[in-house]
Amino acid sequence: MLPAPIDVPPPRLSRKRRLVYVAILYLGFLLLLAAVEIGTRLTMPHISSLSLFVVTMQQKAQVADEKQSGIFEGDPLLLWRLKPNLDRAVWDFTVLSTNSKHLRSEHVGETVGAKRPGTTRIVCLGDSVTFGFRVPVVWPDKPTEYDPAWLPFPMLLEKELRAANSAYPDRKIEVVTMAVPGYTSHQGLAWLRRDIDELQPDLLIASFGWNDASFSDVPDREAIKTNWYAVAVRWLIDHSQAFAHATHWLRAKEAKAQQQNQTGQPIGRAAARVSQQEYLNNMIAIQDLARRRGASVIVIAAPYRDNDPNAPEADLMLQYRVALGTTMRQRGVPFVELRELTPEAYPANEGWFGERIHPNHMGHRLMASELLKVIGSGRMVGDLKVPELVP
Repeated sequence: MLPAPIDVPPPRLSRKRRLVYVAILYLGFLLLLAAVEIGTRLTMPHISSLSLFVVTMQQKAQVADEKQSGIFEGDPLLLWRLKPNLDRAVWDFTVLSTNSKHLRSEHVGETVGAKRPGTTRIVCLGDSVTFGFRVPVVWPDKPTEYDPAWLPFPMLLEKELRAANSAYPDRKIEVVTMAVPGYTSHQGLAWLRRDIDELQPDLLIASFGWNDASFSDVPDREAIKTNWYAVAVRWLIDHSQAFAHATHWLRAKEAKAQQQNQTGQPIGRAAARVSQQEYLNNMIAIQDLARRRGASVIVIAAPYRDNDPNAPEADLMLQYRVALGTTMRQRGVPFVELRELTPEAYPANEGWFGERIHPNHMGHRLMASELLKVIGSGRMVGDLKVPELVP
């Protein structure tokens, strides 16, 4: 009788060889992804991340349709931002330039880096009002015919403060226009959280309101999620055309299925992009974040010319403005509310506005004048000279 065979275990791979095999698998996977990406870029039309990030009808009309998207690009955190290094671009009767940080600036290509010693930096955080919509105003067929002295209030602040302190060349003054058309306080807070440590402001001037109260099919807390997963997915869409095309295909398929399922069902009612309580919470969080970083804070009431009965947001604007003013005053935050830029002054205030929402160059000069008074009386920029500005 033969003895039972002895099971001999196969020889174990060494740790080094196992790592080599794993590395080969990963390398093969990465090469496959690279091949798919290259093939997509060579054979498929380019898909803008902006068109995939901005999904609501209202926001598409503001920044992502063919007419409005010229100065915007996709942003994984905030959905859209200004394109960098624009040089006197004309958009919606506005002539503007941007720096390398996607911020409106008079200095094309300029970067806003770490704050150097001896620098006083003011950051103006906001929406199209702070951005300076149609300031200066220009006609598209005459793009060089505009008055360069017509400036948004952040640029006026910088110009006036620099002129008043020109005798002290070692004291640098920077006013950063941290503002994008269409932004709400939801986006402003997320943006400030990301960039405040880089910007290191000595003074933060914040203003939001109209976009928060404007109606949308989807509120910002759902349409603009700022958690790490949502931002990571949007980053992939922004950097990979293969991922962008896959996302486009999946969304088209989902939209078709939803259209079939919703036939005959009532359409959902639009609501404010940011509710009043969310708006107040965001503005409080902006103020708290700035103060924790050692910055003073001024809050500006959102301008609005008149209570048009055909604009359902008008009543909300009033409610938001009153609630914000009450909250900021209770918290001891300077609250700049110019009567000339509110419906209470209508129709005498028409000369300060370009249209219902946005102050014109004279309105911006009025805002800069009042801000300089508040900055000076509160000694918010240390020992810098703060001039008076006649509106």
